[in-house]
Parts: sequence; C-alpha cells; structure tokens
Amino acid sequence: MILEACVGNLKDALSAQQKGAHQIELCDRLDLDGNNPSLEMIEEVTTALDIPIKVIVNPKPFDYSYNSAELAEMKDYINSISKFNIKGIVFGPVDKKGMPDLDAIKLISKYTDLPITYHKAIDDSPDILKALHLLIDQDIVRYILTSGGAKTAEIGADILIQMNNMIADRKSSIQLIGAGRITKNNLSSLHKALSLKSYHGKLIVGDL
Repeated sequence: MILEACVGNLKDALSAQQKGAHQIELCDRLDLDGNNPSLEMIEEVTTALDIPIKVIVNPKPFDYSYNSAELAEMKDYINSISKFNIKGIVFGPVDKKGMPDLDAIKLISKYTDLPITYHKAIDDSPDILKALHLLIDQDIVRYILTSGGAKTAEIGADILIQMNNMIADRKSSIQLIGAGRITKNNLSSLHKALSLKSYHGKLIVGDL
C-alpha cells in the first residue's frame, strides 16, 4: 500500500517523509485546490527528500479548463521542471462539458516522459464512469486520483469499487489512487473496503 502525502511546502514534505509517506504530491496554494509550485520550492523539496515527488501542473485556481495560451504555459512549465528529480506530474484538464479533455492530455503528454496522474477533476465530471472509460481508451494517464465522484472516499466507496473493477475488466494499466478526506485514522477501514494499491491525502500519515 502506497501512501501519498499532499503537501505545499518543504516543512510539511519533510514531516510527511519522517512519518512514513512513500511519496509526495507537491503543490502551491492548497487553499486554492493546488497550483504550480515554484521552481525554488521544487528544488528545495527534491534536494531534501529521499522519496519520490510528483508535481502538480495547474496554473490557475479552481478551474481545469485550459485555453491554448494556458496549455502553452503548462508546456513551458513542464520543460522548466524537467531538470529536477521528480517522478511524475499531476494534472486534470476538462472540456466544456466537464469531461476529461483528451486533446489537452495528448498535447501535454508529448512534452514529458514522466507518469501522468489525472487528478480529482474527474470527480466533478457529469459521468465519472464514462470519464474513466475515456481515459482507459486513451491509454496515456498512468494514475487517477479520485474519491469516486463524492466529497469523501468513504461516501464514494461503491463507485471506487466499480471503477477499479472496470479497470481490471478492461485489463488497463491505470491505477486508482484513493483520495478524499483519507487520514491515518480511517485508512485501515477504507483499505479493507477498497483494496487499492495507493491512497492520497493531506493527513494520510497524520498531522504534519
């Protein structure tokens, strides 16, 4: 079971590693749903930590629909962070209907060989199982961060199970990362219900 801690600064990253996190998702402005961390922050964290670090790629708050200028900005940002020892990028472009923006995913994937995690934007899609179907068909995204379309993983547990079964039935290499108010306290019971390989949260290893 992989525990991924979502952090927004070096102090919390170090604390998460010390408390047993297996990997880090690094963001800036977690209060704004997570924006691009600065190059300085990435350098600090990648230099200080021994565990894998994934970086969110999102240039604006609370909105995952990107125009051509924003996609170009994302491309430039990915090029800029490629010099650091990061192990993946996290992003979740959506189209005007709120479904995964397949064209944007294809475009951005051309500029990185790193594994791509499609983040919790999938939880806001009008049909989460159809959204998963599209991502499976595209076969670019490696991981999907999701609470099953609900506010928490506990509430979305039944859908998470359906999503995991769909991935298995389609023999897809995509892995779900369970998310949504997962903490050190409820992790064990959720894992018994979901049997996922990875879980994500700000408090996944306790208070930081």
